Amino acid sequence: MLQTATVSTYQPLVARCVKLPKSVSRNGREFEKRSVTDLSVLYPQSVLKSSDAIGWQNVRAIHFRHSSGEVMIPALDDHCMVLNLGTPFFTNVHPGTRRFEGQIRSGEVAIIPAGSSWCCRSVGSDLPTMLLLYLRPLFVCSAARELSFLHNEIGLTPQIGFRDKHICHMAMSLLLELNEANVVGRLYADSLAYGLAIQLVRRYSSLKDVHIGHGGMAPHKLRRAVALIDHHLSEEEEGRVALRVVARAVRMSYFHFSRAFKQSMGMTATNYIAERRIERAKKMLEETELPISEIALRSGFSSQSHFTTAFRRLAGATPKAFRAAL
Repeated sequence: MLQTATVSTYQPLVARCVKLPKSVSRNGREFEKRSVTDLSVLYPQSVLKSSDAIGWQNVRAIHFRHSSGEVMIPALDDHCMVLNLGTPFFTNVHPGTRRFEGQIRSGEVAIIPAGSSWCCRSVGSDLPTMLLLYLRPLFVCSAARELSFLHNEIGLTPQIGFRDKHICHMAMSLLLELNEANVVGRLYADSLAYGLAIQLVRRYSSLKDVHIGHGGMAPHKLRRAVALIDHHLSEEEEGRVALRVVARAVRMSYFHFSRAFKQSMGMTATNYIAERRIERAKKMLEETELPISEIALRSGFSSQSHFTTAFRRLAGATPKAFRAAL
């Protein structure tokens, strides 16, 4: 039976020994097939910062800048997300006998499934700088169970060179906490790890197109409910949504609607609305020069302080810091 991952069930996620496949080579020579650890031991001089010493439970982070133009990384047991923090570089990923390749530009992400060896190579003379985030497959499966997906395996395919604002903001928040290295940051890091796992399951796993039954809302009702909520958020300046009206529109009692929506979406309807409001606010922060107070009102928040609190909780940064980082 699949165990649920909690702080009490996991030891801190740190470097572990792996077998380096003979097919992985560097400088034209095959490595011996011997036990080695991950890149923090293969390239210790390139690790700018690591979470290994600060006890993060559910995610491992490495801020990495290599000292040469090519990095060879053996297969590990954990899923890895790579955020490019600097110059573009090419990446090859080898999950078994298959091969995926592509370029990762600054601000773009790659997903390296567990069991995949990979390498990166600089495009120009500048050296690659990246943030690597590792999640245990068991932890990701536990996140899927929270969404009511009754699957013991979460299939991931390598994804190279794409933009995902959710992953990017969570990754940058983790980088900030990595540099601060305090107890509160450790708790925050573990909560961000859960958000990363949910994003993997919902957007990039074999379950991304699965509709949840088992007590949840019927797919056609869920689609209509989400469409109605999104319509109200986009049409009304303050984005007010009467959930009782939405429940009636899909012919459900408010109580049944609330429970079924959470069962199907993995979050309450209220939290879904909050996330959509934040997404709307992000777009205005990116595309307009409106004052933050005005964006708060247009996004449906009662005050700028309420908006800032919600934005920080869901986006990992204040609206001012988010705009400054664009």
